[in-house]
Amino acid sequence: MKVLEILDCFYPNLDGPIEVAVSIARKYSALGLGEMHLLVPDYPKRVEVEGVKIFRCRSAKSDEDYRAALPMFDGKIRKLIKKGGYDVIHLHSPFTLGRYALKCGRKYHIPVVFTMHTKFRDEFEKRLKNKLLVKFMMSYIMKCINGCDVVTSVSRGTVNTLAEYGYKDIDSVKVVPNATNMRPKSADTEVTARIRKELGLEGTFAFSYIGRLAATKNIDFSLRVLSKVKQRGGKFKFVLVGGGEYEKTLRSLVKKLGIEEEVVFAGAVSDKNLLASYYSAFDLLLFPSVFDNASMVILEAAANGLPTATIKDSCSAERITDGESGFVWDNDEEVWAQEILKLLSEPERVRRAADGALSSVYVGWDDIVKEYSDIYKNTL
Repeated sequence: MKVLEILDCFYPNLDGPIEVAVSIARKYSALGLGEMHLLVPDYPKRVEVEGVKIFRCRSAKSDEDYRAALPMFDGKIRKLIKKGGYDVIHLHSPFTLGRYALKCGRKYHIPVVFTMHTKFRDEFEKRLKNKLLVKFMMSYIMKCINGCDVVTSVSRGTVNTLAEYGYKDIDSVKVVPNATNMRPKSADTEVTARIRKELGLEGTFAFSYIGRLAATKNIDFSLRVLSKVKQRGGKFKFVLVGGGEYEKTLRSLVKKLGIEEEVVFAGAVSDKNLLASYYSAFDLLLFPSVFDNASMVILEAAANGLPTATIKDSCSAERITDGESGFVWDNDEEVWAQEILKLLSEPERVRRAADGALSSVYVGWDDIVKEYSDIYKNTL
């Protein structure tokens, strides 16, 4: 079976749906399930992916470092879809390139699968700050999503989000969770030891946040919680591994809260092998995001025996059993502060959760990609 995956963003941007689409394409071919190509906007700096054939659409500069695909002005895109011999089109975003591919799929009788990754309304409200524009954009994307033959989501919570957005056939949505390419226990113990020494973590309990530094990640929540923990005598370090537009705001908050001695900004780490050693250097990942639908960070952490603390009823909490494979707490700073103080005095609970994270939260791509393959076949 031949499949065309489509995204409205690509490297050098770092985005969860990009990682998912690339991972599916690689594994789909590696497992001998068929042939899969990617269609993405063209960027001035092209990033190739070993083992994946990538087609690029004419684009224009958009918000921040993203590109807006212009398929209506690129004749080769219609030709690619018409004559490419694709059995299924798989959309990972519902914007210009996704909508155009859906239109072509309808014209050339190619079934279209859509995967819901993002809380779009939250993003629109943050960026547009205009109710009429938000309403227009929601109508724009839902026309695409409602036009697809099959819709999947990456978590149960995302199904609820689709219902809120007005998806017409909510009972048919299939949950296909994300996975990770990071191999279990792939950290280099010597590198991990060096990281702990360089970051001043030896002999102390180390919390971490790993990922893009952005307001939607709720990192300021963790900082306020840890400020309370310090005021009550808790000893710890909190390391933020990542970069982004929100770093300046976070640094100001750290200073305001008086926790400069406890917080370390380690910068972004893109090398996955090195990143595995970073995960292994910490004791607990703090991930209080209620925005993320299926964070890859939690899976990568679990692969390296790092348990996660997250918020009850969030999508991130779906994979975690409280106290067994991580920690799930109410969306309340006081509750988090109290629970963290307990863990500081009972570190064996964290070690048990670390074992549970590796055994029950971690999941690789093989089974997930086979599940997508079954969906493609059923769609036909």
